[in-house]
Amino acid sequence: MSAQPISDFHAYPDAAGHFGKFGGRFVAETLIGPLQELAAAYDQARQDP
Repeated sequence: MSAQPISDFHAYPDAAGHFGKFGGRFVAETLIGPLQELAAAYDQARQDP
């Protein structure tokens, strides 16, 4: 088995937080909610001039 390199890193992570076919977030279930809140706050802050 050989790994295929990702040629366009700007396309990752996708909307579900996945990096490629199998990649994803590996965090404790109790942290999923706070991480989603953090991501939403970060996205909002990025759009604030």
